[in-house]
Amino acid sequence: MKYKLIPRSNPQDRNAVPKYYAKPVYAGSMDLKSISKDIADLSSLSPGDVYNVLVNFVNLLPKNTGKGFKISLGDFGSFRASFSSAGVDDPKQFNASMIRNRKILYLPGKEVKKGLDDMRFEQE
Repeated sequence: MKYKLIPRSNPQDRNAVPKYYAKPVYAGSMDLKSISKDIADLSSLSPGDVYNVLVNFVNLLPKNTGKGFKISLGDFGSFRASFSSAGVDDPKQFNASMIRNRKILYLPGKEVKKGLDDMRFEQE
């Protein structure tokens, strides 16, 4: 993966000399149709079949994580719902409308982590 170096100042000491940090350079983006075609090329399924499965997964993921399920896909990884809330002094003061920042967390599995470990870097 390509990267570029960008200078960043220290927010706690604006007079300090900026340090350079690596930032990823993205080659573009891939959509579900592109991914479906790539997966189909590696299997006996058609791009339409793969696309259908992925679209159904996208639709079912928030539905099932919203019911409190963790979704495990083996070496691919797992997904779970998370959120934060405002704090209260007394539990009787709390109501569900105080829950915010809903999100789905992804934890990569072994094979995905291995792929990240094998990633090579090149400066742009």
